[in-house]
Amino acid sequence: MIVSSVEWLMLALVLIAIIVFIIKRPSRVVNFADSPLYKWSRVDLSGRAVSGDGSSYYLLTKRGRSNNLMVYFSGGGISWNRNTATKPFGLRTLLHNHELGYYFANIPFYKPDLLGGILDNQRKDNPFRDWNIIYVPYATGDFHIGDHQVKYKDRGKLTFTAHYSGRANTLKGLDWMFKHVPAPDKLLIAGASAGGFGSAFWAPYIAEHYPQAQLYHYADGAYLSSHQWPHIIDEVWKADFLKRYGYAIEDDIIGAAFRANHRMLPEGTVLLQSNTVYDKVLPSYEAVLNGRTEGLVSDDLEITNEWSLGMLNSAHRLQQELPDYYFFITDYGVGSGKKRRGTPHTLSPYKVFYSAQESGVKLSRWLGDIVNEDKRYSVGKEFVEFPGRE
Repeated sequence: MIVSSVEWLMLALVLIAIIVFIIKRPSRVVNFADSPLYKWSRVDLSGRAVSGDGSSYYLLTKRGRSNNLMVYFSGGGISWNRNTATKPFGLRTLLHNHELGYYFANIPFYKPDLLGGILDNQRKDNPFRDWNIIYVPYATGDFHIGDHQVKYKDRGKLTFTAHYSGRANTLKGLDWMFKHVPAPDKLLIAGASAGGFGSAFWAPYIAEHYPQAQLYHYADGAYLSSHQWPHIIDEVWKADFLKRYGYAIEDDIIGAAFRANHRMLPEGTVLLQSNTVYDKVLPSYEAVLNGRTEGLVSDDLEITNEWSLGMLNSAHRLQQELPDYYFFITDYGVGSGKKRRGTPHTLSPYKVFYSAQESGVKLSRWLGDIVNEDKRYSVGKEFVEFPGRE
């Protein structure tokens, strides 16, 4: 049976209508103290804060019972040229281009219902259940640091303006946070995928405003190596990276960020990173960034192994150079033989946070041990010490 584009569209509209009816939107709050316990709230931001397509941008927050604070930077793809900017995730891209897309250009209304894992404080086994959470959505495709608008030609005479406004959005959100969430005891600055990069870039700025807090930085599923970073970050996104963030752009930009944060963050800061060995998303993005492929691909063993070797060598170098750096690396979910498949891309914001494990240690336990119990160790050392891939 062949399903036409019109039929797919009708089906999608029906599903969207059902979702809209079922999903309860988060309540809007102005003051953090007024938000309900353990439920997502929305903080509208004015001024220059806009999503990638020009739509509204806002924070998501949760209030807990402790005096600890988690600042979590969302992920959601990358945009850096006409091909990627005009293909955001969504139904339009799927119907017109037969692709899923490259990044989120706005904040989906159902976003809070997708957030679990470390962000789920309904679970009693969450080591961060009672923490306050400031969630920084990602809808600009620029690692939360862009400061530029680019008009791209889309289809025919149509144009698409990409708002690389990650820097303004983040500053606006953090200004609200500094005003409403003073002096936490412990501060976990975290993020997944593109948010893992963003969390690393913004960690020193956040730390300056909370000088008394015990500080932890955690990047999940964030490794991409490319010679294109100087062009993308400074010429496309106009991030003015060296001046604003204090160090030079390198091919391994997350490695550069960890090394810089070791110098710039307060003494006693703990630096943390998690990755899966055969990440099913990042190798494909790296291949497009470096001109290996024209579009996103899946199940390319050679590309995946090259990415994996680079990620493991990066972790090995950081382990050798930084005494305050610890990692969690796993091949959880890889399968074997003909059933072999890619491993999860990110672990922290989903249920897999509680099931992913290596050498009998679950990710949730590892992170809880380090942050709550001051037990510092790495997991998956065998991958880093013997990084050869098949």
